[in-house]
Amino acid sequence: MQFTHERTLIVDRPLRAVRGHWAEPDALAGRLSHIRAVAPGPADDLARFVICLDTSHLEFAVQRTMNTDETLCWQSLGTEFLYVLCVTFRPQAGGTCLTLTVAYDPPGFLADVAESLGLARLFERALDADLRRYADALRQRPPAELALVE
Repeated sequence: MQFTHERTLIVDRPLRAVRGHWAEPDALAGRLSHIRAVAPGPADDLARFVICLDTSHLEFAVQRTMNTDETLCWQSLGTEFLYVLCVTFRPQAGGTCLTLTVAYDPPGFLADVAESLGLARLFERALDADLRRYADALRQRPPAELALVE
């Protein structure tokens, strides 16, 4: 059973600066708590993710399948586990609207049951906390300093 979670955040920073914070896979482990580690792959669009769903750690290869000014997506490779992470960016008056979408199909029947019984809500709360932490970090840094991060 596939689970999809979507969260939106509006920040008072230019699209290019916000996109720069999410463009590199290794930065994702510091932004999203379910991504525990990222290792670079043999090409710029390949990496390995270690994520935590409930108490299970899953390691798998991912490929960046979209890399436009408005959208960044990473998708798991192989058939054992489905994982898709998309971040979209839209200019908003005075800033940027960031939408984060995470879809996954946990392996095994018991994982599906656990997700259905409430773990999906915990995952959503974690995404909310991740985006709040990102917004707080932006508020604590002057815009000029953020532009240098790109």
